[in-house]
Amino acid sequence: MTDLAVTISPEILEEKLEEGRDRKRRIATWNTRRLPKRLAERGPHRLFVASNGFWRGYFPLSDEVLWNPDDAEAAYAMIFDPSGWTEITPTPARRFRGWRYLDTPPSAPDHADGSS
Repeated sequence: MTDLAVTISPEILEEKLEEGRDRKRRIATWNTRRLPKRLAERGPHRLFVASNGFWRGYFPLSDEVLWNPDDAEAAYAMIFDPSGWTEITPTPARRFRGWRYLDTPPSAPDHADGSS
């Protein structure tokens, strides 16, 4: 399992959550400059989200990453299902840029798929 983390604004988080409520929208992306090589490892994978200084939850990540060689700013796109959002207990998160790997996920439920 690979856990990645991003910090996003409350507005962008709400936009992603809104995409998850749209029954027609089953794929969303998080664009990045660097390739998350650990996504090549066996899943499941999760994209944890920090917003306004707190960990808020995570989306299940696909094993696949899109690549656009014409995009010099963010050639890679991590793919996730926005309807798979799993809220977690808000815990403080230090600010960082881009994305990073998490060795210990914040307040994640025991079930990687969000089931109970």
